[in-house]
Amino acid sequence: MEAKAKEKSKFTVQRLPIKSYKQLFLTFLLVFVFIFSLMGCNNKKLTLEEELLYQGEQYEKQMAFSNAKEKYSEAFEVLQMDGDNALLRKCGEALQRISLFEELYCFDRETIIALIEHTYPGVNSEQIDYWLMNDELEYYTWDNEKHYFVDSVVNLQYRHMELMFSDEASQLLYSNLIQAINEDAKETPEHLWMPFQNPLSYRGTHKVSIERSLLPEMGTYRIWFPLPINSGPQANVSIEKIYPEKWVKYPVLYDQDIGIVYMEIPMEELSEDLEIEIVFSYTHFEQRFIIDSSKVGMYDKESEIYQKYTKSTGNTEITQAIRQKAEEIVQGETNPCLAARKIYDYIVNNIDYSFVPHYLLFPRTNLTEAQYVHLYKRGDCGSQSIYFSALCRSLGIPARATGGFQLFSGEFGTHFWAEFYLPNYGWIPVDTSGAQLALYVNDLSSEDRQTFIDYYFGSQDAMRCIVQKDIDTPLIPEPEGLVLFPGALQAPTTEYSLPTGEIVEILVQSNWTFSCEKLNP
Repeated sequence: MEAKAKEKSKFTVQRLPIKSYKQLFLTFLLVFVFIFSLMGCNNKKLTLEEELLYQGEQYEKQMAFSNAKEKYSEAFEVLQMDGDNALLRKCGEALQRISLFEELYCFDRETIIALIEHTYPGVNSEQIDYWLMNDELEYYTWDNEKHYFVDSVVNLQYRHMELMFSDEASQLLYSNLIQAINEDAKETPEHLWMPFQNPLSYRGTHKVSIERSLLPEMGTYRIWFPLPINSGPQANVSIEKIYPEKWVKYPVLYDQDIGIVYMEIPMEELSEDLEIEIVFSYTHFEQRFIIDSSKVGMYDKESEIYQKYTKSTGNTEITQAIRQKAEEIVQGETNPCLAARKIYDYIVNNIDYSFVPHYLLFPRTNLTEAQYVHLYKRGDCGSQSIYFSALCRSLGIPARATGGFQLFSGEFGTHFWAEFYLPNYGWIPVDTSGAQLALYVNDLSSEDRQTFIDYYFGSQDAMRCIVQKDIDTPLIPEPEGLVLFPGALQAPTTEYSLPTGEIVEILVQSNWTFSCEKLNP
């Protein structure tokens, strides 16, 4: 009996002290209260404006843009009376986003066919049908209809050389430019050790003139004007005039990573027409790097340059697919100069030049510039430069998309190119889209074509204006909301202090002129 009693005691439940029961009860009570509070938060009733905004977002996800715009507009009206500025700004940016889709993808099928026939009279209907069926014209589908990209017809000539070759004006323009560049390229630099030579000097003038009646009565306009910066091949930046100086609210920048004159214009203080004039001058050198790939040094992986320009940032996104593409292109090449050349040649020969809907890419949507080029094998100067940089960075080669303007025509034309960093040499210029001009001239000899392509890897003409060192350089001071083109400062970038569903840059840019004067022969 004693043995059985002992055996039974093994299965006797041990009672907890009274204090432990109280602690357990309190713990269960706290958990219950927490869960109940979460349920309460999840079941919180939305306000009218929040409900309208939510409905707009759902319609937008379903690509029902007309319904989305209607809901966003209703929410915006309610929010203007409610005074919730955070939601009001969010709603305004949503309306801007829908408007940008409507502006950039503005042609229906009938209109796009008429535009093709007008632009390329020799193209027959069978060819047009083939292009439409094979998605050669960029489009976006919403409200169950295809809407074609505003530059989709122009883009065709960069994919079908017979269209390019039939344009006599373009043939003459490109041929003359290539000939002029090749004359410089074939000359041996006077000093092989000196990468910067043959300088050209320019004077640029921004002017804005807007009638007072076109501007709002209240609020503040914030405007960022692009300026050249002192950087490597560019020097002697001088600000000759800023009128009126009273609107300048931040130190003028031309010795930083981005060049800016920043103004704030209170509408309540503006009694007359808005008149702005900014005059600057600068000098830009031709670059001629003579690189011996065997003398490239080792990267200091702890340096600021390496850390900053080998990581994935903003539009220079490094995905696994981009990393794999880079490895495929270089085929095991470890010398950074030779690897960069392989990437350069791949882009020149495989990525079609194509105007891109920049305003609808990151950060306005999730699709980055680098991803856009990788997915579609198309891109303009900026997108190609970003893609080159992303491919290089994925292999541990510091690179960046540098931009501002080119002056091939004697006036400022927006342009981006790339640079990659080599120890013992510095930042090496690369212009893939510039090099592609050699592909657009029908009667160019293979020797002249290759000379031109070779030139834009490691060399660069003096007809440039650098405004920013990298596409992902933020504006200074940073905007409060989302401006039209956050990545590139190539026109006056504008923000209005009061939330609005309109694209405020349009008014300023449509009343802005930007002229260039060459100061030396």
